[in-house]
Amino acid sequence: MTQESTIKFFDMFSGIGGFRAGLERAGGYACIGHCEIDKYADRAYREVHNVKENEVFYEDATTINPEEMPQFDLLCAGFPCQSFSIAGRRKGFDDQRGTLFFEIARVAGKRRPAYLLLENVPGLLSHDQGRTFTAILSTLSQLGYHVEFQVLNSKDFGVPQSRKRLYIIGYLDPGCAGKVLPFPGTNPETLKLLISGRQDSRVYDAGGLSKTLLARAGGPGGKTGLYAVGCDWKKGVTGEINSAYTLTASGYRGLNRRHTQNAVLEIKEATKSGYKEAHSGDSVDLGFAGQNTRRGRVGKNIAHTLDTGCAQGVVTPQLRIRRLMPRECFRLQGFSEAQIDRLLSVDSDTQAYKQAGNAVTVNVVHAIALRLKAAHEAAMAGAYGRKEAA
Repeated sequence: MTQESTIKFFDMFSGIGGFRAGLERAGGYACIGHCEIDKYADRAYREVHNVKENEVFYEDATTINPEEMPQFDLLCAGFPCQSFSIAGRRKGFDDQRGTLFFEIARVAGKRRPAYLLLENVPGLLSHDQGRTFTAILSTLSQLGYHVEFQVLNSKDFGVPQSRKRLYIIGYLDPGCAGKVLPFPGTNPETLKLLISGRQDSRVYDAGGLSKTLLARAGGPGGKTGLYAVGCDWKKGVTGEINSAYTLTASGYRGLNRRHTQNAVLEIKEATKSGYKEAHSGDSVDLGFAGQNTRRGRVGKNIAHTLDTGCAQGVVTPQLRIRRLMPRECFRLQGFSEAQIDRLLSVDSDTQAYKQAGNAVTVNVVHAIALRLKAAHEAAMAGAYGRKEAA
């Protein structure tokens, strides 16, 4: 891309820079600045990305003065989702974090970037019976933006994590319609119910996409983890994992090792059998491990959705369960090894888990960025063509 066609973007509510990583990986994008209120996330952002001296920075989104900002073409933002998530209290615009969307609208209204790229949880669609999302669409429409949106799952973009997120594209040029979203083929047909009844007795068609697995556990038990001795949490597993583990009493009761020909672990679940089998490589929800009142504990060869407490483990070939390490969590979000090295050089484990759980999946942003860049180039070619014809 020429310098004139380079897409300049502002990274709002940046976290550790998942948007920036995906956009810059696509090429043809240049960051003019970012905004992040969490000092630990901002420190990690600056460590990972090549933040230039002329880039603007705002700690608090409410203090941004749009008239002082450099020109930019794209505003990207993963605005706070806790007030819309089913894992939270879903207060929406009644929660101060929910009203931060209007800071995006304020900046967009003043600067009029050609494109918007926003990310949030799918629960935003149904919050307050759809009224909250209607208000967002109405606001963007009043600002002159055409809007398209789609729920995308990270597992469809090359990372082994089932993470559904809502992506919203806004554009001023109507010629961009359908050029970025939707992504075809990323939302397979959902399961068809063949025989109804209790959940543990229902029969579904074998085709289609499985039901969503819940990952986040409530209460303090959600952060219970089983740690394997022999691990360097900055570099990964350093040797053979032995049988020395830190086990809580409840955690041990929740993991019944069964030696069979198939070599499986029995994980307590609210099913007719009272357990679900887990094999090597499967992920396991570690929240309230001693209780069998929960479902969806086992992810078959794919990780559950990362949360900020990383309440999930993985079954090792030795049929032990260990908690996912920070490096693995960042990998599940699509960050490169070099970027992860930089993140772990400044992060504590607590901050690393939190940042990975809050991040946007880099691979998904990268895929969107490629399509947005193609749409932008086509729009510019059309504009130049009309100018020459005139």
